[in-house]
Amino acid sequence: MPDYEVLPPDEDGQPSRRRRKKPKMPALTIERYGGRLLYVWFGMRFSTLIRLFWRGRFSFTLNCIPDTLALFLWVPWNTPLRWISEWKYGKQADALPLDQPPIFVIGHWRSGTTLLHDLFSEDPNLAYPTTYECFFPHHFLLTEGTLDHVFKVLLPKRRPQDDVPVGFDRPQEEEFAMIMLGEGSPYNTMAWPRRGPAETEYLDFKGLPEKKKQSWARAFMWFYRRLKLKHGKTLVMKTPGNAARLKVLTKLFPEARFVFIARNPLDVFPSTVKLWRALYSTQGLHNPPNLEPWLDDYVLDTFQRFTQAYEEDRHLIAEDRLVEIRYEDLVKDPIASMRDIYQRLDLPKFDEAEGPMRAILSDRSDHRVSSYRLPQPIAKKIADRLGPFIDRYGYRDAVDAVLKNETPARRARDRAVLARTWGAGPARLTPR
Repeated sequence: MPDYEVLPPDEDGQPSRRRRKKPKMPALTIERYGGRLLYVWFGMRFSTLIRLFWRGRFSFTLNCIPDTLALFLWVPWNTPLRWISEWKYGKQADALPLDQPPIFVIGHWRSGTTLLHDLFSEDPNLAYPTTYECFFPHHFLLTEGTLDHVFKVLLPKRRPQDDVPVGFDRPQEEEFAMIMLGEGSPYNTMAWPRRGPAETEYLDFKGLPEKKKQSWARAFMWFYRRLKLKHGKTLVMKTPGNAARLKVLTKLFPEARFVFIARNPLDVFPSTVKLWRALYSTQGLHNPPNLEPWLDDYVLDTFQRFTQAYEEDRHLIAEDRLVEIRYEDLVKDPIASMRDIYQRLDLPKFDEAEGPMRAILSDRSDHRVSSYRLPQPIAKKIADRLGPFIDRYGYRDAVDAVLKNETPARRARDRAVLARTWGAGPARLTPR
C-alpha cells in the first residue's frame, strides 16, 4: 500500500476496559449454532493468517482442525495473486481521481442496515462492494468472475442469523475486507470467541495509537480505490460500526453522504446476540465458543459506546449530507422512505431505481422478522444504559410499555427464559 499519511493526527482519551474471565470448555464438544458456514479467513494472506492464529495462541479444538487445514490449501495463493493483480491494476487504482464521494449506510447491527444497503444496490447508477470483493480484497480485480464460481458452492443460500439471501455478488460489509487486509476489527473476535471480545478499540478508535489508525485508514483507501476502479460509480458502503468512526471517515471523505438507521433497542439487543452467537460458532477456530459468561454484556457495552460516539461526532457531517431514519418507518413504506432519502441527499434518478427496488421487495415479501420476548431484568438494563438513545429516536413509549408489563406470571416465565437462554447468573443482569 502507498506509504502516505491519509489522516491528520488527533488526540483521544483511553476508555476504561473491563477484564473478562476466560472460560474453559471441553475440547471435543461440537456446536454449530446457525449451521455450517464457510470460514471467512480464506481471503487472508499467509502472514496475516499466522498472526490471527498467534493471537489465539493456536488454541484450536480438534473438531475445527479439518476446516483449519483447508485454509492452508488456499491462503498461500492470495499473495502471488495479489502481486499479479497489483502489477496489472495497482498504479491505475492509485492514480484514480476520487471525484464521487461515497454513501455510507450506518447504524447498529440488526437495525436494518442490510435492508437499506440492498435497496441502494438496486439502483443502476450506484455500486457496492460485493461479498467476493470483501472476502478476497487482495486480488478481486484479477479473479472476480472466475474464482467466485469455484467458491460459491461453499456458501449457504441464506444467512444463518436472519435468513437473508447470500451470494458472492450480493452487497457486503467492507469490514470483512479490512480484516482480510490484516487490520484490527472487533470482528476478529469471531476467530477465538472463548477468549472474549477482541480489538474493541477499533470500534471507535478511542485509545488506538495513531500509527494503527493511520494503517487502518491507508488500508481502507487502498481497498476503496480498487473498488472505484472496478465499478466506476458512486459506491454505497455499509459497515454498521462506521457510525462510531465519523472522525476518521469525515476526514477521508469530507463530501460523503450518510444514512443512519435506528431501531428499538429492545429488538436490536436479542437480534444482535443471535447474530454474534451464530458467527462466533461458525467462524470460531475453537468450538463450541462458550459465550454465556460475556456475550450479553458485550453487546450492551458496545451498543452504549456506539451510540455515544455517534452522538459526539454526528455534527461533523454537514446537515444536507446526513439522513436519520427509523427501521420501523422504513419497513412500513420502504419506497416512500427511499424516495425521501434520495431527495434529502440530492441523489439523482430515483425513478430509475424505484422499479428494481420494488422487485426485490416483492421477492422478499415472505420474509418474516424474528420476534423476541425479552426478560424484564435485561429490558430494564437496556433501558437504563441506553436512555438517551431511546428518547432521541422516539422509543420511550414502546420501552415503557414493555417495562410496565410485569406480573407474577411474567416474572416466573422470565426466570425460566433466563435460565434456559441467557444462563442463570444473576450478577450479569444487575443494572449498572
